[in-house]
Amino acid sequence: MRASTLEKILFMVFDCMANAMCFVLLFPKYADLTVFAVLMWFLLFLCAGFYRRWLLDSRTAHVMHILKTVCIVYCFAVAMVLGHHALNIHGFFNDILGITKYFFFVWFAVSSFRLLICKILRIFLNNGWGADCIVLLGNTGETQEYSHLFHGNPQLGKKVIGIIEENEYPDLPDLIKKRNVQAIVIAHRSSSEKKINEILYWVAHLPVQVYLVPNLWECAKNFKTSNQPTLVHTIELQELFVLNLLPWQATIKRIMDIATAVFLLITTSPLLLLTAIAIKLDSKGPIFYKQQRVGLYSRPFTIYKFRSMYSDAEKDGPQWAKKNDSRITKVGKIIRKYRIDEIPQLLCVLKGDMSMVGPRPERDVFIEELRKTIPFYASRLKMKPGLTGWAQVRHHYDNDIEDVKIKLGYDIYYLSNASILLDIQILIRTIYVVLTGKGAQ
Repeated sequence: MRASTLEKILFMVFDCMANAMCFVLLFPKYADLTVFAVLMWFLLFLCAGFYRRWLLDSRTAHVMHILKTVCIVYCFAVAMVLGHHALNIHGFFNDILGITKYFFFVWFAVSSFRLLICKILRIFLNNGWGADCIVLLGNTGETQEYSHLFHGNPQLGKKVIGIIEENEYPDLPDLIKKRNVQAIVIAHRSSSEKKINEILYWVAHLPVQVYLVPNLWECAKNFKTSNQPTLVHTIELQELFVLNLLPWQATIKRIMDIATAVFLLITTSPLLLLTAIAIKLDSKGPIFYKQQRVGLYSRPFTIYKFRSMYSDAEKDGPQWAKKNDSRITKVGKIIRKYRIDEIPQLLCVLKGDMSMVGPRPERDVFIEELRKTIPFYASRLKMKPGLTGWAQVRHHYDNDIEDVKIKLGYDIYYLSNASILLDIQILIRTIYVVLTGKGAQ
């Protein structure tokens, strides 16, 4: 087990223990509400990003983040008590004293347990257990410097398992999968954008962090990717392909996905029944169309749609849909125009293979072709595919390679600017697209 995984598990367990202990000690007559209080704190901590990796962060920053979160909740609690005791000042001060003690002990207990866990895990890392495996690219003086840095500071949680020469880059995907590599550091001699593009071609679709050393940052300025400076033991690295979604936003996004999918499946059920009957009466073949698509980090999954084409539509092999496509049935033209054929994908959202908002899931055969043709195309695989997305509401269906390039720009924009507000904006735009039939084929 990696240290980062154990860290999250221990944080969750000891946070719940600390909150339960504080609640029972300070509010013994409400002990039957302990489970509810612990659950509320757990959800709050989850949304506030408490269960990301804190091991390598400053201890002060860690404790201050806990304090900030507790203080925000404390202010809400004081406001509620103030409203309850609007005419009873004596009772207000008595309750505030108890609440102040409670929130102080929560902060102190949670911080103490967490600092203790981090101390123990650092001892484990110093003894060679639980470190993330990383690979350094390019056999240069700077690469050797980083290698010595990580070897000499095991508490960083980074274990260098190899230095890869430039002619070995095509072997990177197999090495990353076999050795469970979590990060690569690009530090080769060439500062050309072309060489970095070549590396990203091999790794952009994999669940691995990609870093650039400082002397290559100038190249990153020309990339249409999301970049973020990262401090590693006082030395900055530039991380590429960062999904800029805060931890609490990622949690809310998933909750929104489930709630929206359930709501839409229930409200559209009469329409789904009528569509199924119409498809069956219109042409021979199954009602639903199942197909393998590629999801987050190249993981395959099965997508479900209402069948909008004739059963033998791909007898000549996979191909893109086009305007006035003769393979589309009469009913298919209607359900594609108003995106009704996409509704069964809500099942994929519930399963977690897709999100409500994200890049369109593509087929493996097309991804292989497009990765070779379009730089950074594989960066789309750093995001969970979506039922709708920024590219879908800003551009029509793909007709050719130029359409794909345009939509990739929109997908990368979403990668760099992902937020709950942007998701809501996309969902509202999707309603307009559905009602007007805009961009359909």
